[in-house]
Amino acid sequence: MNPQRRSILAGGAAAALATCHPGAWAADGGYPNKPLRIIVPLAPGGSADAMCRLVGNGLAKVLGQTVIVENRAGAGGVTGLGEVVKSRPDGYTLGYSLAGALTVAPHIAKNMPFDPLKDLAPLTQVVAVPEILVAHPNVGVKTLQALVAKAKAEPGRLNFGSAGNATVPHLGGELLKREAGIDIVHVPYKGSGPALNDLLAGQVELMVSDITLVRPHIAAGRLVALAVAGPARVSELPEVPTAAQAGLPGFTIANWHGMVAPAGTPAALLTRLRDAIAQVVRLPEVAARIDQEGAEAVVSTPAAFASFLQQESARSATLVKALGIRWE
Repeated sequence: MNPQRRSILAGGAAAALATCHPGAWAADGGYPNKPLRIIVPLAPGGSADAMCRLVGNGLAKVLGQTVIVENRAGAGGVTGLGEVVKSRPDGYTLGYSLAGALTVAPHIAKNMPFDPLKDLAPLTQVVAVPEILVAHPNVGVKTLQALVAKAKAEPGRLNFGSAGNATVPHLGGELLKREAGIDIVHVPYKGSGPALNDLLAGQVELMVSDITLVRPHIAAGRLVALAVAGPARVSELPEVPTAAQAGLPGFTIANWHGMVAPAGTPAALLTRLRDAIAQVVRLPEVAARIDQEGAEAVVSTPAAFASFLQQESARSATLVKALGIRWE
């Protein structure tokens, strides 16, 4: 495992882990006494889907109960999280979401059907994920500077795929347009998996993506990595410069995954589930996979995650306003 990566366990999780072992939750004869359901609000094949299934398998071991992962794609994650909002707040239905549906969509969508900060109970952040700009080899560029030059020479011809309107990849593409002064066309999908499939097929040329999704394709030469949209290079792709190093310091955006429950879920259940997730990310097979994918485990308390969501929502509101994005 890369020694530079670490799991961040806040609020005494280490102490909780010291007295807990896989299957301990089931030993008291109480919760959980039936299968749990985790809704991923995006299509199969994306980074959220893969990471949720990894965490779900770990939860099944830790809780001693079956964990079922369901994909409910649509509206950039809003449709699936809407199912979580309408579910019973009994600890048996959870949502696994990227940043977009929780903190971006409310500021872009014209008719948001719920308020993520009020109608969902924050459970914990799970991972932080660097974003990276990639291109199909047929675009014929190997650097961010070359891409900008090509886009300026051919305005409106290049397009970029995203996981859907109001997702971080969408916001990242719009930010790239503004910072580079280029005209590229947004093509939304119902998840990063379908967007990646079309990118690999050359149906779209560009994508701002979670590194976890595209790293294997970069290594295989199926995609070209142009820049990391963050403050530092990533150890998995040390040769890829940051956007700032490539001449676009304003092109900075990041993604993360988190778990939520329906509003009204008892605090004791939220804490219990959060402690279980803290144990999951310490499981050797889970920790190794997170590290291999280029992500970083981040386990916070429900209160800390609530504060984080407030901050992220405010940051997204400012960026959305500056970019002038609207979604009917």
